[in-house]
This record gives sequence, structure tokens and C-alpha cells, in this order.
Amino acid sequence: MLETPEERIKLLKAGINSKTIETLYLIYNNFKVVRNPVLCDCKPKL
Repeated sequence: MLETPEERIKLLKAGINSKTIETLYLIYNNFKVVRNPVLCDCKPKL
């Protein structure tokens, strides 16, 4: 499921948001998150 960009575009046009599409992609393609990503709002020091 959701193997091609065209399939994802159809879902976007149907009103499904990208976060939901990403979640569906992970579920239906048996991906497993093994570690939470490290998110940093780092600003360089001047």
C-alpha cells in the first residue's frame, strides 16, 4: 500500500493530511520505529 507517489497524491487530494498518510505507510508496510528521533531547535551562537 502507498507504494507509488500517485497513491499518496490521491489521498492528499481526498483530504487526508500528510501525517496520517505517513502513519498508514508505516503500518501497512510493517515498519517499526526502534528509537525516537533526537529533535533539536539549535541556533548557532554568533
